[in-house]
Amino acid sequence: MYARRRMSNHPNAARIRQLFEAFRHGDIATVQEVIPEDAVWHFPGRHGKLAGTHTGRDAIFAFLINVQALTDNTFDLDLIDVLANDEHAVALFRGHGSRDGKTLDNPTCLRMRMRDGRVAEVWEFVWDLYHVDDFWS
Repeated sequence: MYARRRMSNHPNAARIRQLFEAFRHGDIATVQEVIPEDAVWHFPGRHGKLAGTHTGRDAIFAFLINVQALTDNTFDLDLIDVLANDEHAVALFRGHGSRDGKTLDNPTCLRMRMRDGRVAEVWEFVWDLYHVDDFWS
């Protein structure tokens, strides 16, 4: 019998936790270290200002900065759990903030493709797509 490393203790899980902390604290150097220049982030929706595919580190940075700008820096997140292996990571979190008299409190899942300990691609899934799309519109 061999000992299996729990997926939540995988080095890529630690890396994703590090990325979440860096986002919360505005640690740009760490975010740059974890997100390579050719990364891609897919955000759901049809009408929201964040909806679409953001290709490249600069576009992803603009996307993340826009999250805070559109909410007057009220957006915050509560990381619930991270599971990872050599190729993929999944982060479960709750995003919340306020914008133009609207509030957001939404369970979210990020499915990430990992490459050499870095986030190569992100697919973001939200619990209530209609509410999220309206919030960011």
